[in-house]
Amino acid sequence: MAILEIIAGPAIGAVIGYCTNYIAVKMLFRPLKPVKIGSKTLPFTPGIIPKGQSRMAKALGQAVGEHLLTKEDFEKILLSEDIKNTVVDAVLQKIEKIKTTDVSLEEFLSQYTGQEEYDFMRDRLEDCITKKIAEGIEKLDIGAIIVEEGKKEIKEKFKGGMISMFLNDELIQSVAAPIGKKVDEYIKENGEEKIRPEVVAQMAMVGNQSVCQWVEMLSITNQRIYQIVENVYVKFVNEKAQEMAEKFHVAEVVEEKINAMDVLELENLLLGIMKKELNAVVNLGAFIGFVLGLLNIWI
Repeated sequence: MAILEIIAGPAIGAVIGYCTNYIAVKMLFRPLKPVKIGSKTLPFTPGIIPKGQSRMAKALGQAVGEHLLTKEDFEKILLSEDIKNTVVDAVLQKIEKIKTTDVSLEEFLSQYTGQEEYDFMRDRLEDCITKKIAEGIEKLDIGAIIVEEGKKEIKEKFKGGMISMFLNDELIQSVAAPIGKKVDEYIKENGEEKIRPEVVAQMAMVGNQSVCQWVEMLSITNQRIYQIVENVYVKFVNEKAQEMAEKFHVAEVVEEKINAMDVLELENLLLGIMKKELNAVVNLGAFIGFVLGLLNIWI
């Protein structure tokens, strides 16, 4: 009888501890919905997780978006050998197909941009090239070149003759300088107008050449193409990783997905992750109850 009395205290404590923690764990998930008596909602209903599902969703979304999938993570994923090789190989396969196409460069590019957009970009490019050529010609200072070279040519032309006695540098400069100035003014006022038709003609010729002709003219090896594509891809990822991470809206997606989950589905998900730990909590309650029962006997 004495032994039974000794065992009873720790046993009852273990049962109470086990049941208490078991109920506490169950209250994390149950009840699934609020329990009402009339207009009043019973305390602790619904369970802690169903009641805080939206807060948990937001917290998990922020954790994943801000700490688990950062710019560095995107870079690591996109620059991994498997993904990088997959992207580069896909581009190379496309380039191999392009090499054999007979369509003109204009037709090929307009497939991806649309004819209107292609025409707009071509016009902008023509304007840019024309402007740059005109600026380059202006920087050459052709008027000064004409004056300088003209002086040399006149001296050489009349060298040894009587007229050379009257052709000093000041006289030649006074004649040649106005000519050079007029040439500079003409280039500045009419340079782009005179250059543009030739630029347009050249651009039309470029656009009419087939893609395969351009590939032959460039004479780029497959190894070089691979390096170029790989370098472009790596540079793009490095520059755009942060922007891509932001545009994926990972935090919002995670929050939305968790909020959209059924409570039972969420319970199964969490139990699948934490079942071992939650069982340990329940068993720990039994152990603590047992120890407290033993202490009660000694006290």
